[in-house]
Amino acid sequence: REYTFVVDVSGSMNGFPLDTSKQLLRDLIGQLRPSDLFNVVLFAGDASVLSERSLQANQENISSAISLIEQQRGGGGTELLAAVKQAMGIPRPGHVSRSVVLVTDGYISGEQGVFDYIRENLNECNVFAFGIGSGVNRYLIEGVAKAGMGEPFVVMNEQEAPGVAAKFREYIQTPVLTNIQIHSVGFETYDVHPTHFPDLMAQRPVILFGKWRGPLGGFFELTGKSGRGDFVTRFDVAGVQTRSEEH
Repeated sequence: REYTFVVDVSGSMNGFPLDTSKQLLRDLIGQLRPSDLFNVVLFAGDASVLSERSLQANQENISSAISLIEQQRGGGGTELLAAVKQAMGIPRPGHVSRSVVLVTDGYISGEQGVFDYIRENLNECNVFAFGIGSGVNRYLIEGVAKAGMGEPFVVMNEQEAPGVAAKFREYIQTPVLTNIQIHSVGFETYDVHPTHFPDLMAQRPVILFGKWRGPLGGFFELTGKSGRGDFVTRFDVAGVQTRSEEH
């Protein structure tokens, strides 16, 4: 597993949002496995990265990351798309499940460009959003979650933070399959979405939408890579009950 934490340190994050971000990251980074990799991208008017390549989650590197996060005070504007691009552009080691974790109150402009970029790169990494603050921009957090085919997580106040953070950690920590591809065999499909898939997580199913022409027969074949190697499974569609509805 590889996690890149993209953390908003702009002026609107000062106070409770940034303090909560620090606690969330201490919790998330502090519980990584020694075999995991991680990195941190801090962004406001521009972006800075902890390391040019992701680091092993050993105690020394974890301490350095937490120290960097602790030093943040919040200031400047917010340029999210550049930060997301920088996070996704970090050289990727082979055979890892890569996840980008966005932590922000969402006070930015240009949200649509962020959504499109995430959607276009879903086969490269998973993207998760954690929103913080009483006035959090839900449109952004929910839009990032939808583009990344995941759930939005929002903390409105200090009392909610520990419970939501624990739920978030559980949600993102268990990748099951990477490099997912789905093909229809024996029948014709069209208007199929999505075209790119994020990793299969233990708490997030693979969902595919589309249409078919002609007789409904054959199967869907799903392939991917698990921790044990190549994975293949088939879903027979011949026996599926369909509904004929008029609108």
